[in-house]
Amino acid sequence: MPEDDDFLAALDENVVESLAWLICGDDTPYYRTGYQIVKFFRNAGWGDLGELDGYRRAWTLERLQERRDDSQALRNVVLRLADPREYLDDEEAHVAAVADLNRLLAVEGYQVSQQRGRPRLLPADPKDDRITTEIPAELTTNLADIVSDPVFGAQLRKRLDEAYVCWQFGAPTAAIIMLGSLLEGVLYDVALSRRTTGPKPSDRLEQLIAMAREKQWISREVAEYAEVLRQHRNLVHPKKQWTQAYRPTDDAARIAWNVVVGAFNDLATLPQRDRPPVTTDR
Repeated sequence: MPEDDDFLAALDENVVESLAWLICGDDTPYYRTGYQIVKFFRNAGWGDLGELDGYRRAWTLERLQERRDDSQALRNVVLRLADPREYLDDEEAHVAAVADLNRLLAVEGYQVSQQRGRPRLLPADPKDDRITTEIPAELTTNLADIVSDPVFGAQLRKRLDEAYVCWQFGAPTAAIIMLGSLLEGVLYDVALSRRTTGPKPSDRLEQLIAMAREKQWISREVAEYAEVLRQHRNLVHPKKQWTQAYRPTDDAARIAWNVVVGAFNDLATLPQRDRPPVTTDR
């Protein structure tokens, strides 16, 4: 998808105001002090703007409005907001910032995508489905609300964050393997917690995907792509990758991420009344 050099030239006034809020980071994990805001603009290529005088958000908005017709300047601001170097040692803040930024850009028809640890600014394609879109899927639920134990949910969330880091920093094989194991673990836990009678479900990912699709726990679209992920997850065996001469790409990791997060979001929509008490027979 080609980049559009002029697509930020006429942002809506409300969008510019929201950009100022994102830069300040009030009530978010990426809060910036006055000094850090000035540094942010400097890192975005705006030069030295002097000391911040007055209220942080008012000062920030004034700077943006002064260059509202400067497409390159606004592009640099947006890219810096999505740049992982702005959130060193705080991947959670980076993920949250990119998600907030993409929600804002979506109303203008644009998106930020990460490629090998660097952000790219692209026109959004309305034809993109939620699996193949270049925007990383956003987890809209707490994993502890899907699985049977909150501690297990926290552990899963940490693994999901680690898989994202692997993908963003050029390790697609590691990301795909981790994402496949995450999907298997969550589906198996859900299947166990919903069992009322009969034998325990299989812990094989192939059968878990088929069950989730048959019972409509996940959408058909997610299930179809999950089957592809299952095959790629077998790359955990080095010889299999060698014999298949397969080299995972950034795009493959992106789709794997969207599949797994899409599945988790689907599972979160299951009615609570359909969830039987968790059994201890594991």
